[in-house]
Amino acid sequence: MDFDISLMRDDRCTLVRVKGDIDVVSRARFEDALFEVVESGEPMVVDMREVTFCDSTGLNAIVAANRRAAEHGTHLALVALPPRVQRVFRITGIDKFIPIHETLREAIVAFPSTTP
Repeated sequence: MDFDISLMRDDRCTLVRVKGDIDVVSRARFEDALFEVVESGEPMVVDMREVTFCDSTGLNAIVAANRRAAEHGTHLALVALPPRVQRVFRITGIDKFIPIHETLREAIVAFPSTTP
């Protein structure tokens, strides 16, 4: 399946929509997009509802982006993982330290408040 990624920004976060396989072929493009958002300092939600496959290179890209987000004082969350993809996150234990939500709304509400 073809890989596609798009960014949508609003005042609450940047939504990263991913479609297709996240693997060794698409990893660089995927990671570059995630790092671009992290560098902006905005909270990021990665919508994975149309991800058909995620291998270890994709997992590593997400973990690296999450680490950079923490270093930049911002947050990353994943939403709408298909069962097959969610299983990989559960088996590897990544779901223990990267928030996974059912909906965009749940993810945004879970972000820590930036107001004093």
